[in-house]
Amino acid sequence: MKFAACSRLRSDQPTLPGRGRGVALITAVLVVAIASIIATAMMKRQNFDTQRTANIIYRDQAIAYALGAEHWAGIELSKDAKQNNYDYLKENWAYELPPLPIDGGYITGQLQDLQGRFNLNSVLDPLQAERFTRLCQAVNVDPGFIPALQDWIDEDTEERVNGAEDESYTLLNPPYRAANRGLADISELLLVKGVSVQDYNVLMFYVSALPGGVEINVNTASPLLLQSLTYDVNPPDIESMVVARDDNPYQDVDNFVEEKIFAGKEIKEDYLTVSSQYFLLTANVMLGNAPLTLQSVLYRSPTGIITVIQRRFGPTREGILTQTDNNLVAGYQN
Repeated sequence: MKFAACSRLRSDQPTLPGRGRGVALITAVLVVAIASIIATAMMKRQNFDTQRTANIIYRDQAIAYALGAEHWAGIELSKDAKQNNYDYLKENWAYELPPLPIDGGYITGQLQDLQGRFNLNSVLDPLQAERFTRLCQAVNVDPGFIPALQDWIDEDTEERVNGAEDESYTLLNPPYRAANRGLADISELLLVKGVSVQDYNVLMFYVSALPGGVEINVNTASPLLLQSLTYDVNPPDIESMVVARDDNPYQDVDNFVEEKIFAGKEIKEDYLTVSSQYFLLTANVMLGNAPLTLQSVLYRSPTGIITVIQRRFGPTREGILTQTDNNLVAGYQN
């Protein structure tokens, strides 16, 4: 009797048709899938936020390390000023700092003498213009843009022969005007009429943008720059002189211009020196996956006081321009 009653009870309960059971199953699967997608998105967002926070922390730490390298460079330059009154490439400041381990990465640093390069802002002087012409020729760059560079720097609006003033730039797209002041950075050279990206990529290793009266340090200048100081100098003789100066630096300009290789040639002491006040620090910091580069221009007073006159985070000035940069500059020049 009990078995019969249970059988009747089961048979009286409503049952879902096969189609209804399928819809319920699909709905359940969709709910699970949506929940999984939401959970996955939340996890990705959490991982992204975590990584972004870590990168911000790494960047702040990297900036602190880079500024520490800048402070170290200032100390080295101040110490050097107390040792002698000339600068050369075998002094402590001139050696590249090897990779030093730090918590989570490493740091490297290097000081370069900006007075070992040609100062673009001195090109208004006829003697310096001649020297820069020879330097351009030595590195296979057409010096035809030099009058335009002089017009860019001088304060007047009178256009030199083969030069360029506002009229040459205001018709460009986008238009701009001649600066009529000294270059603040060598990258400004790209705005001067006649300077191509290829020219800039070559010249950037040999030039600087310093106050107009700053001289060339003959103890740190490159062989090509020394060769450009006068006419008809034998390059092998310059190379031999460069090797000799590393161990026996010039302590005054007179000793330099009296070298045998300059005998019978017109070489002037103007814009030449054996000491330097302007230096470029390049500090590279790697923390985690966040690289950071700092370039600082340091000025050292005659008494050894260090002043940071320019500070720049990002790619180095010596980095080759990307194709996008090439196209942009091409637009300025056309």
